[in-house]
Amino acid sequence: MSLNVANTLWQAAQIAEVAGDTRSAQLHCIEALKVIPDHPQANLRMAKYARALKNSAKAVMHLERAFGGASRYDISDLLPVIYVERSELAGEQGLHDYALSVARAGLARCGEIPALIRTEVAALRALGKLNEYALRLNRLAALEPNNVEVLLQLAWALLETPSAAQAAKPFYAALSTGLVDDDATLALAMLERKAKNWTAAESLLDGALCRKPTHLGLLGERWYTLKEQCRWHDAHAAEQALCSVIAAGSTDVNLPPFALLLSELPQRQLKEYTRRYGAQFSSDMRVVQRTVPAKKARLRVGYLSADFHQHATSMLIAGLFEAHDRDRIECFVYSYGPRTSDAYRERLKLANFAWRDLNDLSDDEAAHVVRTDEIDILVDLKGLTNAARVGIVTRKPAPVIIHYLGYPGTVGIPGIDYIVADAIVVPPEHEQLYLERVLRLPECYQANDAWRAHPAPSPRLQLGLAEDALILCNFNASTKWNRNFMQIWLASLQLNSRAVLWMLDSNASAREAINAMALELGVMSQILWAPHADIESHLGRLASANLALDQLPYSSHTTGADALWMGVPLLTCIGDAFQGRVGASLANAANLQNFVTHSIAEYETRLRQLIVDPTEIFAAQLMLREKRTALPLFDTASFAANWETLLLSVHEAQS
Repeated sequence: MSLNVANTLWQAAQIAEVAGDTRSAQLHCIEALKVIPDHPQANLRMAKYARALKNSAKAVMHLERAFGGASRYDISDLLPVIYVERSELAGEQGLHDYALSVARAGLARCGEIPALIRTEVAALRALGKLNEYALRLNRLAALEPNNVEVLLQLAWALLETPSAAQAAKPFYAALSTGLVDDDATLALAMLERKAKNWTAAESLLDGALCRKPTHLGLLGERWYTLKEQCRWHDAHAAEQALCSVIAAGSTDVNLPPFALLLSELPQRQLKEYTRRYGAQFSSDMRVVQRTVPAKKARLRVGYLSADFHQHATSMLIAGLFEAHDRDRIECFVYSYGPRTSDAYRERLKLANFAWRDLNDLSDDEAAHVVRTDEIDILVDLKGLTNAARVGIVTRKPAPVIIHYLGYPGTVGIPGIDYIVADAIVVPPEHEQLYLERVLRLPECYQANDAWRAHPAPSPRLQLGLAEDALILCNFNASTKWNRNFMQIWLASLQLNSRAVLWMLDSNASAREAINAMALELGVMSQILWAPHADIESHLGRLASANLALDQLPYSSHTTGADALWMGVPLLTCIGDAFQGRVGASLANAANLQNFVTHSIAEYETRLRQLIVDPTEIFAAQLMLREKRTALPLFDTASFAANWETLLLSVHEAQS
C-alpha cells in the first residue's frame, strides 16, 4: 500500500514537471520520500534538483538512497541512470578517478550501455588518459554508428594519440551525413596531406572554400599543400589570397604564425598577426605573486619543452646541457613530450638536471610544479611550434620567461618576456618587429653540440655519386623550396657538366615538378634524389657533398648546422627576418663570411662563380674539417659560458 501511495505521488511529480511547475514536482517527491525513504525515482529526481543547486552532499545522499531502492525493488532499468548521475556528479566535484570507477562499476553491472560509456570517456578525458579515451570512444561509435557527435568526438580524440591517421575514418563518416563543419574538414584535409593523398586533400579544401572563401585555416592549408608539392604557380595565387585576408585583420587559430614564416607576408603584418594570434591565450593568464625567496647560491634555470628526445632541438642543445657550470647554474628540465628511451633522451637525463615529467599534469598543475621549484628563469624551447603547451607559459610560473631556439621569430605569447638572438638574426633596427625584448649572444644564437656523432663519409659510389662530381646539396623539406631558387640551382648546373644537385626526396609530386624543370633546362641527368634516412646515416652521406645550398624566405637552420658540422660549406643569402637570416649567422660563426650573400642576384652570381671554379669550395671544406671544433659555431664550452652570463645578467637586472 505504501509503495502505491509513493508511486502516485511520484506520478504527480512527473505531471508537475512536464507542466513546468518544478516547485510542485519537488514537493510531491518530498512527500513520496516520507512514505518510502528509498523510493528510487523520487530520490533520483531530488538528486538532480540538488545537483542543479550545487548541493553535492545532498545529491550524493539521494543517489545512494536511489541506488538502494532500485536494488531492493529490482528496478534494473534505473541503475544505469543512477550510475551516470553519480559519475557526472563526481566529475563536477573534480573527483575524476572516482567518476571513472563509478562509470566502470556501472558498466560491469549493467553492460555496455552508451550513456555509461559517455561518462567513462568524460572521466578518461579529464584524467588525460587519451589512449583509453579514444579506445572507449571507438566502442561508443560502434554502438552508435550514426551518431555524428560521437564520430567527431572519436576523430578529435584520435588526433591526440599516436594513431592520429585513424581519425580520417570517423571524420569521413561524420561528414558523409551531410554535416557542414569547417574545423573537421580542415583536420581531415591535413590528414590526407600528411598521407600524401593530395587529390583528396585539395577536394576537401576546395569544397569548403566554396562556402567560405576567406576562411584563413582553409586558405593556409591549401597554400601549404600546394607548396609541399612544389606547385609554385598555384601556391603563389593561394598565398596572395591568404595574405590579403590577413592584411584585412583576420586571425584563425588553425593558422599559427609558424606556418607563415614560409610566406612572403611583410614582417610588420606578420608581427601584427602574431600579436592577434597570441591574444587568444591571454585569458589563460594566471599570474601568481610569489614571495621573494631567500637569495640562492645558484641561479635556478628551467628548460620547458616537448622535444627532449631525438629531435632537432635536443641535437642542438645536448652539449649545452652537459657544459653548464653547476657552480653557477642549477638546472631543471620540464618535459611534456614523448617518453621515449632513445639515445638523446638518455643523454639529456645524464646531464644531472632535476627532471620533471609534466605529461599527466594540467597546465595549472604543471605551472605549480615550476613555481614550487622557485625557478628564477624559465627557458621555453617551443614557442608557437607544434605540440607547444602555451598554457603553462601564460600562467607565468617564473618571474622571467625567455623563449629560445624553437621558434625563429616573435612569439607574442603572454608571459614571455624575452627572445634570444644575435646581431645577425635580429640586428638593432629590426627590434621593432618583435613583441618581446631581444637578448643577444655574442656569436651565433644557435647552440651546437661539439660532442655529437661525426661519422665517416659514406662512399660516393654507394650513394649513386660519381667520385669526381661536384655535389651541391639541399636537404630541406620541399615546403622551403621555391621557383626562384630552384631555377637558380638548376640553371647553374648548365655551367659544369660534373655538377650534381642532390636533394631530399620529400614526395613524388615535388620530385616530378622539379624533374620537369630540370628536363626543360637539359640538366635532368644532373639531379639525384636522396631518401629519408636516420640521423647518423644522413650525416655520413652529407659528408660526401661539396656545397650546401640555402634558400629564402626560410633559410637552413639545423639542416645548415648539420652540413657545416660534416665539413660542407653553406652558400646562403641573408633575408629580411629571423627565419631567413639563420643561415647567414651559421656561416658567419663558421668563418665562412665569403659564402654569405646579400641579395638573390648576388647569390646567383656567387653560385655560378663557385661552380665554374670550385677552388674556394674545396678550401672551405678543408678549413671546416681541420678546425671544426675550434670554430665559434661549434665551441660549445664558450657558448655555454656566454649563455650563462646572459642568464645571470637578466636575473641581476630583475633584482
